[in-house]
Amino acid sequence: MKRFLVLIFTTLLFITAYPENKDFSRWSFTPEYGYNRFDADVTQELIKIIPTSIRQITYGATVEYAMTPIWGLGLDYYYLPLNALNSNYAVRLNTILYTTSLNATINFTRFIFPESKSKFYINGSLGLGYAYYNYNVTPSSNLNINRSYGNAVSVPVSFSVEYNISRPIAIGTKVQYIAFNKDDLEGVTALNYKGVTNDFVGVGTIFLRYKFNSINKNHLRNVKMGVYSPDEGLILAKLNAVKINKLDTSLHKLEKKVDNQSKRIDSLHIILSNDGPDSDGDGVPDVRDLEPNTPPNTPVDFWGRTLKISGITSTSKGFGEDISAVYFDFDRFDLDDNALIAISKIAARMKADPGLYVEVRGYCDYAGNNPYNNLLSQRRSDRVKAELVNIWKISSDRIIANGKGKVIEPRLKYRPNRRCDFFFGRL
Repeated sequence: MKRFLVLIFTTLLFITAYPENKDFSRWSFTPEYGYNRFDADVTQELIKIIPTSIRQITYGATVEYAMTPIWGLGLDYYYLPLNALNSNYAVRLNTILYTTSLNATINFTRFIFPESKSKFYINGSLGLGYAYYNYNVTPSSNLNINRSYGNAVSVPVSFSVEYNISRPIAIGTKVQYIAFNKDDLEGVTALNYKGVTNDFVGVGTIFLRYKFNSINKNHLRNVKMGVYSPDEGLILAKLNAVKINKLDTSLHKLEKKVDNQSKRIDSLHIILSNDGPDSDGDGVPDVRDLEPNTPPNTPVDFWGRTLKISGITSTSKGFGEDISAVYFDFDRFDLDDNALIAISKIAARMKADPGLYVEVRGYCDYAGNNPYNNLLSQRRSDRVKAELVNIWKISSDRIIANGKGKVIEPRLKYRPNRRCDFFFGRL
């Protein structure tokens, strides 16, 4: 029992010490006084019309934390003396019951009328708790009693009406009905009625509620929802304002970085684009052509520089039989049977001469815009290179895939222009 009381006292201290909202007070304390009615397998004794418990006082207290003007959490404790008489056996039963529970509370008045100015409140609660009880049975000589104490789980349900005298003080009355998971609160299971599984206690009390710190600032039990809601919204607004300021600072930094990158992107766009004049016709626009006067049919790299390859044509001396170009259907880059035959000859030549390199130049006919044809010609070159690497196992380091875009003349859909040429050489 001592451990149980220490636990309750520690819990109350913890709840009372919990920090409050800076704009509202939330805590209240309610001492209660009243009587109880034992609803079990025996009859509680009455003296005339006054319950026995008037002589043995029922009392309790509740600490409540209001989360909003409507909802709250409460922790209560009650001392309940139960006196009963079993007339069949002439046995008097005296039980002292201690119970504590954690409750969810609701202000029905504020729930139904959020902006009500009434000083009367109707409240309710539902909880779950623990009960400890000890009992004395007189006489007990003819009964089998093995112990004098017990433990039980309790489920209290309550309704109360209170009137606010002032900001910190309210008075009221409460009716509470507590259900227990035991059927032996009276202490003698042999006297229990068959088919009855639980004991109940009805409690009626009057109470005084004190709302802490409600003189200096509004207590949530005293305010209307219209006053409470803006406060919560203001807190969220302040938090969001801090986040927005941080995001704004980060955004300014990001804007500066984006401006710098935009200038670089503009410069890269000019360099990477294949549009613009090409004075020497090597497929590299003058804006990035580092060798603007290369002779016709000279293999060049991205910057228009001459590739250091000797014997650049497929019919150069020392390279054996002539190898025809690979041709493609309109707007396609897949390989037909004739293309595969040509590629097989190239692969055989490169396997026979490990020092040989090849440049695959892809072209398109005149139809279509430059960006699309540049991409298509590169895909044709890459497709041929992939065939040599994946099927014929030629090292990719020995193959240069170079998309040259559209062929200017003739300006029509012309199959000979949709091709890949091969230029061999040695470094």
